[in-house]
Amino acid sequence: MMKKITFYNSLIVVAILLISACTKDDKLKATYQINNGGAYFRLIHAAPSFRLVYSQPDSFHVFINGAKINGPFLTYNANFPAAASINGYAAVQAGTQPVKFSVAGTVNPDSIAIVTFNSTFTAGEWYTMLITDSARVLLTDSYTKPAAGSYGIRFINAVMNDTAGKAVDVFSIRANANIFTNIKPGVTATPFQAGSYNSLNDTLYVRRAGTTFNLAVLNNQAFAHQRAYTLYYKGNGSLATGTKARALAAYLHP
Repeated sequence: MMKKITFYNSLIVVAILLISACTKDDKLKATYQINNGGAYFRLIHAAPSFRLVYSQPDSFHVFINGAKINGPFLTYNANFPAAASINGYAAVQAGTQPVKFSVAGTVNPDSIAIVTFNSTFTAGEWYTMLITDSARVLLTDSYTKPAAGSYGIRFINAVMNDTAGKAVDVFSIRANANIFTNIKPGVTATPFQAGSYNSLNDTLYVRRAGTTFNLAVLNNQAFAHQRAYTLYYKGNGSLATGTKARALAAYLHP
């Protein structure tokens, strides 16, 4: 009798283990959001005329709350930090923090402040600071996760020294249509919109609004399923070639 009880108990235990192993975890693991009390920050140097605007070298260091967060110098067309750092972001302390751009003095390193200002970082939030010739803007990089079968995309026309009032369109080869139209220079991002995901890369052109005249191209851009991207048009609007020529770039959100 005791053997039978032990045998049936063993069967019950095995059944429980099998049921537990087959239980499906339906919880959504949103790896694009992290909240551990800090905030996350990246910086894009997209100011081709920085030297003229600020009368200082356009290669500089960035300090947040008195601590230098980059190295080496941040120069035009550079992003900080490297893409390998927390999805291309650096951890910063939450709250209102003093931010300083500085260059080396003749006696003390980083003793000449180019500009100082305060920025407010919310715990768990992701930010991009975009530096242009006329402004710096702190963009909030959070987004609603795109629906299945799509990705999210927004656009900024950050070419400030183009002909006054000239707007641009963004044309998608894959869609064979404009995905953004009549976007004027400025540092305000468009709202996110959905793109159709089908695993194929795309080629995007910035065009003079209402025309087929191509100003810049982003070739073979990959868009991942249910991820989000910011496109930004940058550089000197009057230059078609060279380091500071007009160009189209993109970054991936966390």
